Amino acid sequence: MVPLYLHLQAFGPFAGEQKLDFTQLGPNPLFLINGPTGAGKSTLLDAICFALYGETTGDEKDPRSLRSDLADPATVARVVFGFRLGGKVYEIQRQPAQRVPKTRGSGLREIGTEGVMLDLTDATPKVLVAKKAGQITDYVESLTGLKAEQFRKVMVLPQGKFRELLLETSLKREALFAQLFQTDVFRQIELQLQERAKDIRTRREANELQIAGLLEQADIADEKQL
Repeated sequence: MVPLYLHLQAFGPFAGEQKLDFTQLGPNPLFLINGPTGAGKSTLLDAICFALYGETTGDEKDPRSLRSDLADPATVARVVFGFRLGGKVYEIQRQPAQRVPKTRGSGLREIGTEGVMLDLTDATPKVLVAKKAGQITDYVESLTGLKAEQFRKVMVLPQGKFRELLLETSLKREALFAQLFQTDVFRQIELQLQERAKDIRTRREANELQIAGLLEQADIADEKQL
């Protein structure tokens, strides 16, 4: 997955609109997100993870708390993330559940989580998912082969999370890296070879029993005597 752009609005510590264009970093970018504590570094990772999965980089964060407390009440918090994957270009727009002013009268009203996923590969954008935030998550999982928890551990690795990956059980790490590096085909080959070896052993044992029976009938100790 190659990030192309990230737009934040009333999200986290950013009260207004922030736009990041990753394409300016070149075709093979390697960059550092740096800044003082509270500058919003982790928020960028939260925004990417939220756009893809509707969750943040940490289980302890409630998506409802993602809206900036400093934003104008009428401004809807949302994230727009564009990325390239498998030769195609996608864009996801997602907003968390939040309270905004009522269209009529005073007070606030609750709006739910919504999202849109687009295929921007061709000149004419194609809507893949409209408004169904849960379906966007399912679509992303089918594209990446990773669920939100796995994506956080191998793709985002926020502060303090790398240690958790190292301390996972060997079975969990094996399953995680198998999905990440798409090694399932080799696992299938291994299973097929195991089945073939088992079949060969079974047929060999059956042949040995048959030979032993024939030798016994002929009252011969071994094949050399035969």
